[in-house]
Amino acid sequence: MTVVLSVHGLSAGYGRRLVFRDVAFEVASGHAVGVLGSSGAGKTTLLRTIAGLLAPREGDIRINGLAPRDAVARTRVAYFAGEATLPGAVRAAAWGRLAHGALVVPERRRIRTLSRGARQLLGLRTALGRQALDLVILDEPWASLDEDGSRWLSATLVAKRDRGAALVLASHGFHDLAGACDAYLFLIHPHAILMRAHEISPTGTVTAEHLARLFDTLRGGRSRRDAERRVS
Repeated sequence: MTVVLSVHGLSAGYGRRLVFRDVAFEVASGHAVGVLGSSGAGKTTLLRTIAGLLAPREGDIRINGLAPRDAVARTRVAYFAGEATLPGAVRAAAWGRLAHGALVVPERRRIRTLSRGARQLLGLRTALGRQALDLVILDEPWASLDEDGSRWLSATLVAKRDRGAALVLASHGFHDLAGACDAYLFLIHPHAILMRAHEISPTGTVTAEHLARLFDTLRGGRSRRDAERRVS
């Protein structure tokens, strides 16, 4: 397997506030890592740092061997941080063309006039519109989507993985990521704990209940080994 994303000894913060420290994980082609944590735990900060939008305090990030900003400019990386990041004054039909030259939706209204769910879906369709992607980085991608949009997103992510993309998906909803990832990174301020799917559920699919119990155990300060025993 080819490692697409590698993160080693990563620490980040704002001013004197430390958000997380010593984060380390890798994502190979065709694999997915889910990032879980409470509001304010650092999920968005981590993804923005991986995408090259924030500079870390310490540590190293490589995407196909390149620093994040170089990788985003030179390789096939898709990043989307939610409907609130879209430019409201741009017409929806023009946004996809601006991003990669394809018509994503025929909607001519300005983005700010669309519902939150429609904006979210527009952003996701634009970010995921390219056929070939090396790395997909999505922050709370299921937020505001209706049932049809959620099914489309889940099916699209499976298709991207099948074509070799590596995925990093952040969510506060356990049900969004349950069974969809090869590993789960729990942000328990200021630490990050990585657990493989087979460690969480050795005999079957990782469920939302598995993730919730594990999160509560880790948040309660128990050890990783104790968490493994309690969640099995």
